[in-house]
Amino acid sequence: MLSFTDRVAIVTGAGRGLGASHAKLLAARGAAVVVNDLGGSAAGPGSSAAPAEEVVAEIAAAGGRAVANFDSVSENPERIVASAIEAFGRLDIVVNNAGINQVHQFGADVMESLRRHMEVHFFGMAGVTAAAWPHLIQSGSGRVVNTTSPTLIGFPRQTPYVSAKGAIFGFTRTLAFEAQEVGIKVNAIAPTAATRMSDEADLPDDFKQFMRDNLPASLVSPVVAYLAHEDCAINGEVLQAQGGEVQRLVLGFNQGFASKDLTPELVRQHIDEILDPATHTPFATIDKQDLSAVGK
Repeated sequence: MLSFTDRVAIVTGAGRGLGASHAKLLAARGAAVVVNDLGGSAAGPGSSAAPAEEVVAEIAAAGGRAVANFDSVSENPERIVASAIEAFGRLDIVVNNAGINQVHQFGADVMESLRRHMEVHFFGMAGVTAAAWPHLIQSGSGRVVNTTSPTLIGFPRQTPYVSAKGAIFGFTRTLAFEAQEVGIKVNAIAPTAATRMSDEADLPDDFKQFMRDNLPASLVSPVVAYLAHEDCAINGEVLQAQGGEVQRLVLGFNQGFASKDLTPELVRQHIDEILDPATHTPFATIDKQDLSAVGK
């Protein structure tokens, strides 16, 4: 049984949905948890202490240890980390889950929504991780679990949200190189689950009901818990989780086509070969990746 006894975790956006599920599972396995949540709407505006306080009360009623934190990940990430040190004296795990989602047709007015999504999903995630970094090094088994999304392959009317989630993918893969030098593991989860965001998403009603019936947040949290545990040996990976299924999510290259006399006409002629998925090879793991070929 994977135990988190004597470990301290921060879970951002933990007042509802996936974050609340992650926080409660970690606490049930022995972790002391900072339940961070601004208490705003799914699209961002507003604030309330109630969601985080309710999760803390539920954890305490079950015999666990938790404190609430109401700071914004994008505005006060240092205070979120400070709350863990003040309450529990150390920090071992950061689960970056906080996010917003606003359906937005692309156009001239999209920039404000794009900035807001990047502030919360990406800069908020990066800020909390940066503030936690020295404490995670000191832990000796620091773990960072970021939250990206399967939608990073593309989704209609979600340019701000998907762009931010794509940035998290690149951040996770790249930071993992530095993490391995200091004993930290940095991975990401790409969840699909029935949450307040999915209820408000631009999806057919029958699919939303399917998600409620088959894709609970509780079937994502075990994957997060593994990635957060000191026994987790993988680094720089992204695991997709939905309804009890877990897969590796990768980017990579296929064999494609090559010519030293490349012309636009040759690209047109060989486009099917260039796009052929049958020869696709994913990126190697961070621990085994050979950087000697980069740029060649």
